[in-house]
Amino acid sequence: MSKILNSKEYIRILINIAYLSIGIPLLFFIYVYLESTSESLVPMIKQEYQLMFFIPIFIINLALIIWGQKKFNLKIAEAKSMNHFSKKLAQYQKGTTQRFVSYSISSMLISIGFFLTDFQVFAALFGIMIVLFSINNPNARKTVIDLQLKDDEKNIVLNGLDLPINN
Repeated sequence: MSKILNSKEYIRILINIAYLSIGIPLLFFIYVYLESTSESLVPMIKQEYQLMFFIPIFIINLALIIWGQKKFNLKIAEAKSMNHFSKKLAQYQKGTTQRFVSYSISSMLISIGFFLTDFQVFAALFGIMIVLFSINNPNARKTVIDLQLKDDEKNIVLNGLDLPINN
């Protein structure tokens, strides 16, 4: 965090984390989806067992998403209690990273489930994950709102200004 000189660069790092977190599972999902639509994907799990396979994956995904959100909320609470601006931003970055890693793992599990079953509900579930990624996509305004920044700190983040060196 100490190498970041301005808030524009900081927000760009958060965005890169988010894009990387969705990009990797998305590539695998696209491959599986294209194989599915070309009918060259042969499901490894028989159709009568698809629902029994889907339910545990759905529950695991839900748990991962909730865990990621709880970790994010915990880091936000810690950040709000800190006095140093750079430490607040470091905590926010950790929380954002933890949330998006949980989303990424969840999306990968959905893609693997789709690969193993060719069950179209997994495609819909992946679509929901894309919406979740989009809603939580980091930006300057969201950072200000999440951290409840005031005055100078808010101005620094919103306008891409240099970060204070000793703060």
